[in-house]
Amino acid sequence: MSNPVLSEQEMLARETEIQAKNAFCIHNFIKLVSVKKDYAEVSLELVPESMNFRENVHGGAYFAMADMCSGIVCRTDGRTYVTQHASVEYIRGVTGGVLTGRGTVIHRGRSSCIVEVRITSDEGKLAFMGTFQFACIG
Repeated sequence: MSNPVLSEQEMLARETEIQAKNAFCIHNFIKLVSVKKDYAEVSLELVPESMNFRENVHGGAYFAMADMCSGIVCRTDGRTYVTQHASVEYIRGVTGGVLTGRGTVIHRGRSSCIVEVRITSDEGKLAFMGTFQFACIG
């Protein structure tokens, strides 16, 4: 099976359509910023629902944001993927502003894809990083 070759405009249009139907990410205020071959960027404007009882970003918000970003990165080859495994590091707490997640492919095979995601604060400080492994399902 050959992979469809998508232009950056086609990737953006495809992901915009997918994200418009993604109730989980809409509910959690996670938004697509940009996408190109083997790369994606997402943002999360922090709201009270993003925070834990210590008024820092909830770990689940970081994880959800990174998982969404890495899934988008995988799909830039035109195929469909599901998360298999993740290894994450929570580096620093953030108390407000906008988080930016940037994901890049570090390995793409015939049946799997591995993506690294780094999430930074408004000040550009690294707050979270993770490696996500995906299985290609079509």
